[in-house]
Amino acid sequence: MASVCRLLARLRRNDRGNVLAIVGAALVPLTIMIGSGIDLSRAYMAKAKMQSACDAASLAARRVMKDDQLTEAVRATGLEFFFFNYPQGLYGASRFNPAVSKPEAGVIRIAADAKIPTVVMQMFGFSTLPVAVSCDASLNFVNTDIVLVLDVTGSMNEAVDGTRKIEALQDAVMALYDELAPIQAQLASQGLRLRYGVVPYSSTVNVGRLLYADDPANLRANVTVPSRVSNMTKPVYTANTPTTSADWEVYNGTRTESQCQSYVGANDVTSNPGAPSPKVVTRYQGTASSSGYVKSQNWNYNGQSGSCRRWKIVETTTYDTAYAHNGWTYRHSEYAIGDYLKPGGAMPIAPTAEGTVRTAGAYNAQTLAGAVTGGGIGNAVWNGCIEERDTVTSIDGGSSLAIPAGAHDLDINLVPNSDATRWRAMVPDLIYQRNAGTGSANSTAGASSTTGWIKGNSYESGYWACPTEARRLQVWDRGALDGYVKGLQTVGGTYHDIGMIWGARFISTGGVFGDSCDVYNGMPCNRHVIFMTDGDQTAYCNVYGSYGLERNDMRVRGSGGCSSDDPNNSTVKNLVARHEQRFRMACNAAKNTNTSVWVIGFATGLNANLTGCASSPAQADTAANRTALIAKFRQIGNQIGALRLTQ
Repeated sequence: MASVCRLLARLRRNDRGNVLAIVGAALVPLTIMIGSGIDLSRAYMAKAKMQSACDAASLAARRVMKDDQLTEAVRATGLEFFFFNYPQGLYGASRFNPAVSKPEAGVIRIAADAKIPTVVMQMFGFSTLPVAVSCDASLNFVNTDIVLVLDVTGSMNEAVDGTRKIEALQDAVMALYDELAPIQAQLASQGLRLRYGVVPYSSTVNVGRLLYADDPANLRANVTVPSRVSNMTKPVYTANTPTTSADWEVYNGTRTESQCQSYVGANDVTSNPGAPSPKVVTRYQGTASSSGYVKSQNWNYNGQSGSCRRWKIVETTTYDTAYAHNGWTYRHSEYAIGDYLKPGGAMPIAPTAEGTVRTAGAYNAQTLAGAVTGGGIGNAVWNGCIEERDTVTSIDGGSSLAIPAGAHDLDINLVPNSDATRWRAMVPDLIYQRNAGTGSANSTAGASSTTGWIKGNSYESGYWACPTEARRLQVWDRGALDGYVKGLQTVGGTYHDIGMIWGARFISTGGVFGDSCDVYNGMPCNRHVIFMTDGDQTAYCNVYGSYGLERNDMRVRGSGGCSSDDPNNSTVKNLVARHEQRFRMACNAAKNTNTSVWVIGFATGLNANLTGCASSPAQADTAANRTALIAKFRQIGNQIGALRLTQ
């Protein structure tokens, strides 16, 4: 002990040995720090690897789970994937047994914990480090409804990189279907569903027969449209078959024979020679069977000297009065279209004003068909396209997304309860345009004239169009959907608003159809609208579409002349802006139903209206050609149908 004290005393007096002591003392904590870093790093890598294995296992187990039942097969699949990605003993981990459970409907949970041996820290009494992971997996496509709103305007018939755009669209739709087909089959096996609806649009949509099948009262029984009437006021007289009466006429007095001969041979007498009064012709002859004088029958015929008689024939011709065309009046006219709407129904019409009627007056094509004689009569057959229900003109192209009262066209959940809230059938056979405005105009054109008839324009020119009939939400097989999209017609102008209005109606849980759902078979419903176009909004004064003929109906713009279709015309620009605001309102209405909206511009850019319609900037994109369009539809399908980790 005394020697130790002497050593310490020497060290105290000589500080050259202090460095060694300090270094020696520092080695212990330094070793602990380095060792803990090494061991914690190994534990972190083990945990990350185990978490990845847990995620893969939960996804695999959830994918094979059917009817929401956690079976041994589901459990085995999860464990198989877990141990494939994290074998027992990796990083020296202790044996562990992952627990597979179902904490709630549709969710798989896997939890595992193990101990990782330390390398350095065991020298300090820490032989292992605990590692624990947990993961949940569920499906995010349960009961998925998808409405495809597809631009089928005339420009979709144009080619991009050698392929017509409509053909590229058809291929892209089927690529979406194929991407989601495994999920559709899996959902069906679980009593759930994946459905598609389709709204082809141009200047209108073809939904009329769907509305009628739901309830005939969804459509107006009478429509008032820009048309024309024939003024059937020109008299036309037709002679009837003459009627004849005959009898003896006795001269009042006596006659010499020569005087009697003159009396018998008197000239015919005609009274009231012109229509419309009856024409009466009186003729004379000797007897009923002889035209000449017969002495024994005419003079002294009764033995009395000087008596004279003759055979008198009175022929009376009356006239029927009818009325022929005497000029046109171009104006709005009302038509009863109840029979026109019925399946297989038709409306008899007189496309010209040839022939006559019994009662003078103004006749439209329908009333003339029921009254005319000698004129041509045809049948107008409904193609299923519609005009929108009543709206307001206060939607002026501004920024507001609030739908005004009275804009029934934009109310996607309003069930018809009056004519103002009912849709109108399109009647292109009856539409005649005139000078801009709602006033009438007269024309002296002949009975066979078709001036102003909207159907006189080429269908391909788009002045009136009717796309392929839309399809409500339904479960499709591949062949049926492929056949449907291959039948899409391309014609008409680009009216995004009418397409989006009906896309929103089809995806809504309320309204006239109420096809979509919040919950089906105890599981939630996801809703998506995929809106595809190849161009910007257009609008025309002279196109007959979903808001009638703007030139004369003025349902969108209101008062003021609308006669030009020049896109640089200020009136047309204002009309476009009004339709664009309606489009924005319809997009907002769809998103307010908790629907995810995707927007694709095909061979075109996306302006602010189209980009803003999507639920997020990431859900608005463009595709330059067929390959890119197919890839985009597949990408959307992948995102709609992807499994997700919930923890």
